[in-house]
Order: sequence, then structure tokens, then C-alpha cells
Amino acid sequence: MLQMSKLLNSRDKWKNKATERAAELRELRKTQKRHLKKIAELKRNNCQLEQLVEAKKTLLSSISQP
Repeated sequence: MLQMSKLLNSRDKWKNKATERAAELRELRKTQKRHLKKIAELKRNNCQLEQLVEAKKTLLSSISQP
């Protein structure tokens, strides 16, 4: 009976460890996905701002040249 108890305890420890690992990985994937979305949004904003700067540069250069 002692062997069976050891087996059950070992299995419970393994199962708990596996579920904890799965939960950690799930949270990591969620966080990573959220960060990737934020990065994409910031890149879009940066691109728009760069286009705006270029447009203003061309406008200023056309105005300053007689």
C-alpha cells in the first residue's frame, strides 16, 4: 500500500507542476500577444508621423523657394 501512496503523491505533484507550467505559458502568450499588438500600433503611429513630417518639409521647401 505504501508503494501506491508514493505513486499517487508523485502523480499529484507532477500533475500540479504541469498545470502550473501550462498556466504560466498561457499568461506568457497572452502578454506577448498584447505587447505585439502595442508594438504594431506604435509602428503605425510612427509611420503616420513620419509621413506628416515629410509632407510639412515639402510644403515648407516649396514655400521658401521663390
